Amino acid sequence: MILSIPVSASSGVTNFVQNAGKLQTKGVEIAVSGIPIRTQDFSWELGANYTQFESVVKELAPGVSNIFLGGFTTPNIRLVAGDQYGQIYGSKYQRDANGNMLISPTTGLPLPTTSVEKIGNPNPDFTMGITNTFTYKGISLYVLLDIREGGDQYSRNIADVQRNGVAAETAEFPRFAADNVTINKPYIYQGVYASGPNAGQPNTTMVSAQDYYGNSGKYIAAEGFIYDTSWFRVREVSLSYRLNPKLLANTPFKQFELGAFGRNLFLSAPNYPHFDPEQNALGISNAQGLEFNSLPNTRTIGFNLKVVL
Repeated sequence: MILSIPVSASSGVTNFVQNAGKLQTKGVEIAVSGIPIRTQDFSWELGANYTQFESVVKELAPGVSNIFLGGFTTPNIRLVAGDQYGQIYGSKYQRDANGNMLISPTTGLPLPTTSVEKIGNPNPDFTMGITNTFTYKGISLYVLLDIREGGDQYSRNIADVQRNGVAAETAEFPRFAADNVTINKPYIYQGVYASGPNAGQPNTTMVSAQDYYGNSGKYIAAEGFIYDTSWFRVREVSLSYRLNPKLLANTPFKQFELGAFGRNLFLSAPNYPHFDPEQNALGISNAQGLEFNSLPNTRTIGFNLKVVL
């Protein structure tokens, strides 16, 4: 891996480029295609591509514990020996030895770690593309399906709509209790008290929606921003009609074809609410897994006309 690695600023520079370590990638890619149905007037061509791989950082340059690829103090993307490539690091919720979330006895809210730890893996378990081409006489329909399983992302967009109270789930319960004066407290964090006379006992402190989704609640730690990016999408569809050449016999045209097309027509991302997870705040780089207030993806619809003289 030829990367920029950090060095002591006392040397006069803060980093330099060198062969910074070893990366091992193992996986499989399978492509199949065929024609399941073919008749005189109709045909169905099917193709599928499946990709699954894992890239592991085997070692880094001597004296280098990790290499920062992008981001902030929390979260950030880094390389650590023994980890998969480009893991997401940031603050986490404090937990006890049994994995229970530690809850403040005074507020009923989770406590964050002061250290930066691994909180997500942006690399998918697998990706898959499926192409279908249906042809009936002069009509042709092309459909490209895109599947991604696994892969985490830190989402600032989801956090912002929830902690500002404009996401549908934040209105699950009324803001006020029956007396229209007392703030309703319908939420509870599953965990145990971190201290006090009930230390280690299950948390029973109810909190309001504002506290639950606020900066002192779910989003007190970078771990709360992590979402699974699995998706199924209709990546592209095109429909075209080509006139029978016999109908063009007495015209100056050799070919006449009319069509319509669309991209990003449908998306199902069950674990990534409200937004399209196909984002990367770090742009075209060696790092992925961070999303900071990105713009919505574009759905494109158009028409085309092809004429051959």
